[in-house]
Amino acid sequence: MRSSSQSNPVARDVQNVVSDAQDLLKTVQDQGSDKIGEMRAKVQTQIDAARQTLTELQQNVQDGAKVAMTSTDEYVRSNPWRAVGISAGIGALIGFLIARR
Repeated sequence: MRSSSQSNPVARDVQNVVSDAQDLLKTVQDQGSDKIGEMRAKVQTQIDAARQTLTELQQNVQDGAKVAMTSTDEYVRSNPWRAVGISAGIGALIGFLIARR
């Protein structure tokens, strides 16, 4: 599980924010206000980076969905009966699997 969070930039950014927030809480308990300002700036930087990464991820997902939607629409328009047959087959398979339970 740890290896997947290390390879995923969003998970890594969220983990960094959580870690920095924990450090901030420890600093508030242990140190004075000078350390609080430093930790607040560090946490804000991590939050901004995570927000930027999430925005980029959202844009990538939206772009991918638009491409998939366009290509599916083109396929269905060029092969309407094949699309109906595939849909009926998938529906029958799902119905069969649900009925077995």
